[in-house]
Amino acid sequence: MKSFWPVRLASIVGVVALCFALDRAVLAAAPAQYRLLILASLFVILAVSLNLINGITGQFSIGHAAFAMIGAYTAGTLSKNPAFASMPHPQLLAVMTLLGALVAATFGFIVGLPSLRLRGDYLAIVTLGFGEIIRIVTNATESLGGSYGMPVAPKVQFLWWSLLLMVACIALCRNLLKTTHGLTFLAVREDEVAGLAMGVNVTMTKVVAFVIGAAFAGAAGAVLAHTEAFISPRTFPMEMSFIILTMVVLGGTGSITGSALAAVVLFAIPEYLRTLTDAQGKAYEMNAGLFMGILVAIMIAVAASKWIQTNVHEKGKKLGFYAGAWLAVIPLGFLFQTILHLSPTLKTLAFGIDILRYAVFAVVLIALMLLRPQGIFGHHEIGWHWFRKRPVPATEGGAA
Repeated sequence: MKSFWPVRLASIVGVVALCFALDRAVLAAAPAQYRLLILASLFVILAVSLNLINGITGQFSIGHAAFAMIGAYTAGTLSKNPAFASMPHPQLLAVMTLLGALVAATFGFIVGLPSLRLRGDYLAIVTLGFGEIIRIVTNATESLGGSYGMPVAPKVQFLWWSLLLMVACIALCRNLLKTTHGLTFLAVREDEVAGLAMGVNVTMTKVVAFVIGAAFAGAAGAVLAHTEAFISPRTFPMEMSFIILTMVVLGGTGSITGSALAAVVLFAIPEYLRTLTDAQGKAYEMNAGLFMGILVAIMIAVAASKWIQTNVHEKGKKLGFYAGAWLAVIPLGFLFQTILHLSPTLKTLAFGIDILRYAVFAVVLIALMLLRPQGIFGHHEIGWHWFRKRPVPATEGGAA
């Protein structure tokens, strides 16, 4: 026990130093990507905090963007106060992050109360309705800028702060699962009745999950407000909640590191597609026939993968069949494109690749739900133990 705290303090100091070092390195080497890395870290916070509610505690919330919106508007409103406006930028951002988290946590407590009696689809409807209520009220409140939006001053962009907040969110959720307190969240997810019989305070556990998740979402929203220097109801649309949910499901419902990795990937892909242009600077387009052809090919690959899961049991053959099924998606897509181009409308209609990202999210989510409902990493965490080879125990005769 004597060596525990020195190691923990050294780890904290090392993480803080690394965040500052990354901030300086990115600002010097790739200043154009500085803002994008801040946004990526904020989406990691949103995904991990939602995973605490959905994946670890087993509640079904699809209104997480509303908590970020509450935090953002809290920061945007309070930063106009002369008492806060005179603060140095780092101190101001820290205070606004804390206040945004507190206000969002309060709303999380209010939303968490219905979860005491609701579950599954019913709870999802409540959280979805809550998100829409927040957006509509904000849209109709002139003091908050209404539908036009609200400028937020000052504009503060600190990558080191968003990285520290991201590390704090991951560390809290990860350490929560490593302690006896985390067992209560898992008990609620697995079986509420059994957990209640074993003495788990189901009521408190559900509310605490919503409060912690909402607090981190509100903190991310406050940082987002000062990073962008302008917020509006369009900054937090309904589809934002679905994108965050997709990140959680893709990474694994219950995997903290899986959600973090999925958030980075699903944020990076649309941003890359948004900036993808040809030599003339025009955004690339995808023909509607090709897009629909690839969708049909993906559906066939998913069906083939389901068949492989059920009927092929040898590991080598299974991997080979999987590879063949998914490598055939592109040629099949072009084949179906040729057929679909018999329709003049589908032959001439085209979409910008950047606006197809939501369709890509939907396809990925549907395919994943059919093939691996628990997500890519399931309830497992990504760590160094993946690379450690376990020794094979020797038999009595000495053979390994």
